[in-house]
Amino acid sequence: MIYRILMYMSVMAGILALTGADLQAQDGYYRKKAESYMREAEYYQKKADGYRREAEYYLKKAESYQDEAAYYTKKGDLSRARTYSRYATDAMDDYKTQLRYASEADDKAAMYMRWAAEALEKI
Repeated sequence: MIYRILMYMSVMAGILALTGADLQAQDGYYRKKAESYMREAEYYQKKADGYRREAEYYLKKAESYQDEAAYYTKKGDLSRARTYSRYATDAMDDYKTQLRYASEADDKAAMYMRWAAEALEKI
């Protein structure tokens, strides 16, 4: 995550350094490509954040289901306890899936940041 922030800052510094006459003298194609890549990186970073929020939701659900399973185990209702235990397992699977999606989105964001940096180097 720190790597992505530093990469973002360096790419933004490169874009901001190209002002006025420099922009007109530089190749606009690569500047536009860098800006486009930055927008894509931001999009995927927002997607990753959303997936992490979803993962937190599923983790809380799993904890809640585990509490319910423990409650029904103490009460002696093993059928209901097994049901809630299965719900907890399913919620944990969903949690892991959302974390995987977040990781993949982070990787895509990093890729677009790298491409933006490479495009800026060509200016």
